[in-house]
Amino acid sequence: MSGADRARRRRAAPLRAGGLLLGALASALGCPGPPEVPVPPPRKPAGAAALPACKESGCSQAGALLAAARAFSDVRHDYLLDTSSAMVPGRGLSRSAAGAFSPVGLACARPKAEPAAPAVAGGPVATAAPAAQTVAAITAAPAAAAAPGAPAPAPGERAIDFRYVGIAVDSVLVGADVDLPAYFSAGGTLDRRRLRLVAMALVADEDPQFFEPTESVVPAAGGGCACGRATHFIGAVKRGAMVAYETDVTAGEAHGTALGLFKARIEAGDRRVTMTSVGELAIEGVEGAPVAGAKGGGQAFGALRMEVKKAVPLAYAIYPVADVCRFSLAEPEIAPLPVDLGVVPYGAAGTAQALITNRAQVDVRVTHGERTVEVPAHGSAELTFSWTPEGATAGCERQTRRDTFVVQPKDASAPVVPRERAVVVPLQVTTGMPTFSKHEPIATETGRSPDYARASADWTCPAGYVVEQCEPQLASCLSSTGSCNAEGYRLTAEATADGRGCAFRCTGPSSSLWGDHGCSYTAAMVCRLGCN
Repeated sequence: MSGADRARRRRAAPLRAGGLLLGALASALGCPGPPEVPVPPPRKPAGAAALPACKESGCSQAGALLAAARAFSDVRHDYLLDTSSAMVPGRGLSRSAAGAFSPVGLACARPKAEPAAPAVAGGPVATAAPAAQTVAAITAAPAAAAAPGAPAPAPGERAIDFRYVGIAVDSVLVGADVDLPAYFSAGGTLDRRRLRLVAMALVADEDPQFFEPTESVVPAAGGGCACGRATHFIGAVKRGAMVAYETDVTAGEAHGTALGLFKARIEAGDRRVTMTSVGELAIEGVEGAPVAGAKGGGQAFGALRMEVKKAVPLAYAIYPVADVCRFSLAEPEIAPLPVDLGVVPYGAAGTAQALITNRAQVDVRVTHGERTVEVPAHGSAELTFSWTPEGATAGCERQTRRDTFVVQPKDASAPVVPRERAVVVPLQVTTGMPTFSKHEPIATETGRSPDYARASADWTCPAGYVVEQCEPQLASCLSSTGSCNAEGYRLTAEATADGRGCAFRCTGPSSSLWGDHGCSYTAAMVCRLGCN
């Protein structure tokens, strides 16, 4: 079988996956005047479990995700959730002012028959397989495979392109929070919606899929193009894993924000909240511990780490119809998103790389700070992002900020629309004071039989720190030379077995008849930022 035959066979092979149906569009795509993307059925989905009382671990994780969602308010979320792979790439969608999508009975785009391999600017062009692969083929791929130039994943971990913690209404990721009444007053007819607190990760797309217009796309008055009443179209399927806390909300219950409603129901142990897992997603770093000085009232969170242990079809990318217009300057894709700089102490510079993929059909010039790189059509380039966080929290603090790069056509005379794009990139960093120090004088009383237990101390570093130094200073004992390691005296300072603190001990002689004994010293502990 030739390579072209194998490619066609892979493209024709359907993607199948069981699990919770988060958005079923296929049945409505060809119908006139279809409703909004429907709410999943209210029945209990397979694999879902009732949320335990808040004293148990499941509710603890849900509460931590509510707090962690704040760090993802700037993360783009142009995806529709659908684990059944029922959606058809290229079909049109109409987006309302409130952000709800309705299917349109037109195919506005189609995958390119032979997508070019993404060329990394300044590097060789690799031969890529077609974007649509069978589940078996993807499962057999190396776990640590990543797009060219993408940051390398940890051993045994799939490279992650997209991480997100926040709210989904029905099938739509809407952000870290949303005002619920707007979703019942946007002209829709549904009186019940499925609300989700979602933690999800999409694995790296080794072969990005590009799209071209269909015959339904026609020139529009004033420039650009149109596809009926469609504003967007369904892009390629994305694979990953997700943990979701779910509850149904009626129009009469839709008061305030989504996070506020979730918080109230979780704290009450409401049995209407269920937990669903799609694929296998491991989440670490969401459990917060009280830390003095933490922003917002005493809880600081360490690095949020997601590991996809089993990836399944989970979502579809959503693109504007304008992206397939002739001479459209489509917004590039960024991976990973958000860009995570890891653990960087206050005052230190942290850097991380991201892969920028040009989805436009023209060569572009990308300018970031003082650096400019040229990226061919459907090619890729690396950009380096830097950040020096500032603050005064003795603990692990999660900070976010925005960076920006500008995209312009390489040919300044090309009639592209828009003429340039300023692309916002969310950056995240886990930070804190570089070190934490503690000093305290410790002494026994002076006497024939002093209580040496008073000269013992067990200290623990703050949450997110590991011990770097344990040292007794200014030591003085009632030996003939004043030494605390002679004539029966022994002074020790050792790191604890878990490396998170110091144990100080001073022992010495005792007498029931004559002589005075005792020891004194200053215990000194230095901890460095760890945020494991």
